[in-house]
Amino acid sequence: MSKTFKALSDETRRRILEILEKNQSAVGGIVERFNLSQPTISRHLSILREANLVIDERQGQSVIYRLNHEELASAMRHFFRQFRTCEELLRDSAEIEVVPEGSEAPPPPES
Repeated sequence: MSKTFKALSDETRRRILEILEKNQSAVGGIVERFNLSQPTISRHLSILREANLVIDERQGQSVIYRLNHEELASAMRHFFRQFRTCEELLRDSAEIEVVPEGSEAPPPPES
């Protein structure tokens, strides 16, 4: 999952994913949308492919890229699960009484 989030950390790669969300495309079609060289875009696509966020398919002499919706959805579920975990930790910590160092803990509540 760390490869996925590292790939998503770059703005150019996120923009490439936005393009591929609408339509699959060859490298040339993606390059036209950026002020970047073809090798630079190819490198970004390679990182996205290694993270399994895009799927490439050879069609004749072209390689067509498309968004891997399943992997992106899985990454988003993982991401939001982390927020729930943090929220639970915060809620649990709010229930814990913090005793300043050097003072005595209060007696437990009577049942």
